[in-house]
Amino acid sequence: MFSAKTNSLHLTKVTGHGDRLEGPVDLTAWSRLAAAMAKLESVQADLDLHRTGSVVLAEGLINVSGQIRCERCLGNMPLSLKVPVHSGLAETEEMVSTLDPDLDIVLADKGVVALQAWLEDEVLLALPMIPRCAEWQSGACPVSGLEAFVIVD
Repeated sequence: MFSAKTNSLHLTKVTGHGDRLEGPVDLTAWSRLAAAMAKLESVQADLDLHRTGSVVLAEGLINVSGQIRCERCLGNMPLSLKVPVHSGLAETEEMVSTLDPDLDIVLADKGVVALQAWLEDEVLLALPMIPRCAEWQSGACPVSGLEAFVIVD
């Protein structure tokens, strides 16, 4: 088992079936996600790791909970994400694409993956582009309690 709090993952240490990357991540290293969210509560990784030749396959989920700003009412709303991971980790793109062209490619510089940067990238790509709380016609937002902006001509 590999801890999700480590800074790097050495591909040579992944041996075969049964290896896992799990647990909470190092949130102090996730400044980009913290800036994108109103409040970051927890991030947990739960990935199966399997070596196929020189490629390490990573399959599983990254669970994120916190609050994100609604772009409609500008209030904070709860966010719970389950980010699927289906990646191939290797030193070159060709190694991964030859094995399975559907895998997301994660490059390992000299056989080492910058673990926190990779996991944070996966979550950032899964964030909604324009987060919005529940649709409403008028009155207060059902999530934040704020009134919708009204433009007066």
